[in-house]
Amino acid sequence: MITTSTNTNRLPYQAFTLVELMFSMTILMIALGSITGTFMVFAKSSASLGEYVDMSSESRKALELFSRDVRAADGIAVIGATSLNGVVYTDQGLNLTFPDYYGNRSVTYSYDSTSGILRRIENYEGTQSESNLLTGMQQFKIQLFQAPGDDFESISGPVASVNEWAKSLQLDAELIRTVVTLDNTDYIISARFMMRNMK
Repeated sequence: MITTSTNTNRLPYQAFTLVELMFSMTILMIALGSITGTFMVFAKSSASLGEYVDMSSESRKALELFSRDVRAADGIAVIGATSLNGVVYTDQGLNLTFPDYYGNRSVTYSYDSTSGILRRIENYEGTQSESNLLTGMQQFKIQLFQAPGDDFESISGPVASVNEWAKSLQLDAELIRTVVTLDNTDYIISARFMMRNMK
């Protein structure tokens, strides 16, 4: 005798419906979108911080070099000196000469407003070397003052004789970097230096 048995306990095959799949995909896309947005914000912040640190380091080195040259110089020739509200300044640059014990040496600081670069050009014993001191500059100005008087106020003198009376220099500059197509990282420099060897 042949007997057949059917297993009525077997579960039918289960599958996701089209509606369930579309709902799951929608949730997944929303999650991926938010994760991507968060990642982009962190990446932009990291890049901006990196540029700021780079500008800070670059400006510290530039100020150290500039201050060393200014304090050692005994002569100054200002490029394109002008006067505004009684203050003599230049937005082009200046040339510094040094005492004889430094050898035949001069240093020119030249600002190119088109490229936003401050260049340092050193001539020593007939040999010239040039370097980009600061890049990505939006503004640049060097103000010139006499030695402080009895009231400790620094004042400017006549533009025509700026090379004779200048004793104190103030450097003002603004650096800016583009991060993810936005100019959103800037760094301001403002420092004053005394020309110790100027008579």
